[in-house]
Amino acid sequence: MKFSGWKRSAAASGLVAVLSSTTANAASSEAIEARLRALEAEIAKLRREARQARAESQRAAQSAERSAERAKAAEAAATPLMPPVFVAFKNGLFVESADKAYSFKIGGRMQFDGGGATQPLNGWSGQAGVRQVRLEIEGKAAKYWFYKLQYDFAGSQYGTPFNAPVQGGIRDFYIVLQHPLMTLPFAKEPAFIHVGSYFEPFSLEFTGSSRFRDFIERAMAVEAIAPSRHLGAAIGAYGDNWTAKGGIFTTSFEDLNTNPAVGVSPLFGIPTKAGWFPTGGGQYFDLTGRLTYAPIMTEHDLLHVGVSGRYHQPNSATGTSDDRVLRLGNRIRSEAYILNQGLLGTPDLSCGTVALPGWASAAAARCVNSVQSFGVELSAAHGPFSLQAEYLAQQVNRNSTNIMLARLAGAFAPGGASHYFSGYYIYGQWYLTGEERAAAYDVTNKIGANFNQITIKHPMSAGGFGAVGLAARYSALNLNSGPYSGSSLYNMLAYTTLIAPNPAAASYIANAGVVGGRQQNVTLGINWYPENGFHFQFNWTHVLQASAPLNDYALFGVGVPTRQGPYFNSAHPNLFEARAQVYW
Repeated sequence: MKFSGWKRSAAASGLVAVLSSTTANAASSEAIEARLRALEAEIAKLRREARQARAESQRAAQSAERSAERAKAAEAAATPLMPPVFVAFKNGLFVESADKAYSFKIGGRMQFDGGGATQPLNGWSGQAGVRQVRLEIEGKAAKYWFYKLQYDFAGSQYGTPFNAPVQGGIRDFYIVLQHPLMTLPFAKEPAFIHVGSYFEPFSLEFTGSSRFRDFIERAMAVEAIAPSRHLGAAIGAYGDNWTAKGGIFTTSFEDLNTNPAVGVSPLFGIPTKAGWFPTGGGQYFDLTGRLTYAPIMTEHDLLHVGVSGRYHQPNSATGTSDDRVLRLGNRIRSEAYILNQGLLGTPDLSCGTVALPGWASAAAARCVNSVQSFGVELSAAHGPFSLQAEYLAQQVNRNSTNIMLARLAGAFAPGGASHYFSGYYIYGQWYLTGEERAAAYDVTNKIGANFNQITIKHPMSAGGFGAVGLAARYSALNLNSGPYSGSSLYNMLAYTTLIAPNPAAASYIANAGVVGGRQQNVTLGINWYPENGFHFQFNWTHVLQASAPLNDYALFGVGVPTRQGPYFNSAHPNLFEARAQVYW
């Protein structure tokens, strides 16, 4: 009985334990489930926050992307993409945009000269050299702006100082503006403004390129009287068959000296030891213009006429800087530059710089008040035959008082208040191979109406022989202005200085006029263009007449002038010159 009671007690205790354990497990399960539900809620919350963060990040990225696209669009609108370009390598490198608003060309030329003379006089009996080695860049920008820079690495430095420029190698260096707002009712294209260094609008031959010139050298009259490149500003216009251009110009890179002399006259009574020096001095300037008209202008026929004019104010310039005008003709080399035979040239018409007794220092004598030059031109062509001619003249107006003061100061200052110099040429050419010069005529060149490269009918690259032309020219230049010249002048000076010395008579004879000499030439030439970009030439020049200049006579000295004048008067030299040229 006891045993059964114990068993009942143990069973009851086990039942209680089981029930307690079950109750505990149930409570623990509920806690776990509650914890799981809390964790799941936390995870759901984190997921919602993550989704919100991702959405906000995507929205920010999209906003940034849209901002970047808007910035790119704005940049593209502000700076449009450059259109495609056209590139060509024919005769240089040429690049142009498809809309033709931008372009540039890299070009250049090389000229090799050589020759000999039968009677060299003051030149060379034989010589060879490099005449030009030029590189250039030209083109257009923003539709309406044109530009060009040309530099000569050779510089033509052989010969005497008057034979070549000494101031660097810059030649053309300019910008041009040609805008529709400048359109004239009677013009083919808008007028243009031209600023920089370039040929003054004067003369047909001088403004033409040496690449296409029919003779190796320009005619004497053109080389002596026509102005070269100068710094300046001009306005020009052109129509179907006419051109007009005019402007103001000053210093040239080709001047012997780019600075004028000092211009303030020293005062009397200032002792030299005071250290006073004259100051000031103004550079020369030109007012120059040219008009051309072609009443006949077709592919096969041409008639061109033109007129040029220039007013030159020397101010304080002298023959040391403004030598082309004030030492007229001193750069001429008998139309055979490489042989350096200079038979012409006036003394310094400005009287140079002088210092009278009592002056503290020298200053510009200012013997020239002004210079007026003009030229008329004619060119005609019919088929393979062409003609060209020009007449040029220069009037020099001087100050008689300053001339007398310069003589008192010991300067050689011949002549009086007014002097007139002139020259001309005429030539013809016939292309044996049938090329026509009329087709090369161009009125759109910003420099003025002139001729471009002829069209070669049968170039060597196509199995032909190229273009061959025969040319003949007569030219004359008279730089004498006074009662005595040539042999009679030198005979009288020899008599009054050597045979029967009479200083007063010799001084009167030497100062009676300006004697720059006189010369007449005839030239025969051959031109051969085997291809575009190649030009070979040969010239034979015969001096028909030479009248010697008097440009370095010592007023009261004893003896004949130092220059070989007496020998020039009877000379008839023959000069032979050849040129090989490539340009691109």
